[in-house]
Amino acid sequence: MTPFDEASVFVKVDKLRDRMSRMGKHTNPDEWQQTRLLIRALTESVAKLKPAGASSRRVHLEAPDALSADWDELVDVLMKKGVKAEK
Repeated sequence: MTPFDEASVFVKVDKLRDRMSRMGKHTNPDEWQQTRLLIRALTESVAKLKPAGASSRRVHLEAPDALSADWDELVDVLMKKGVKAEK
């Protein structure tokens, strides 16, 4: 099992947050679906990592309604790896 690398995971989480912020203005369903798939892929890859203990980073709980279920699943997996959540 590969160890949890907080820095590399949060680079991807931050990119997803930026993408979701930009998408708030778009209604293209293909963009929303692509973002859902990216969130799911990150969730699956993080789930396979070895827990790291306490993390110095926090993940935001809020996500657009269209992505909230997938984002909540990612947050749950990150919390199991020792990352704390914030509102």
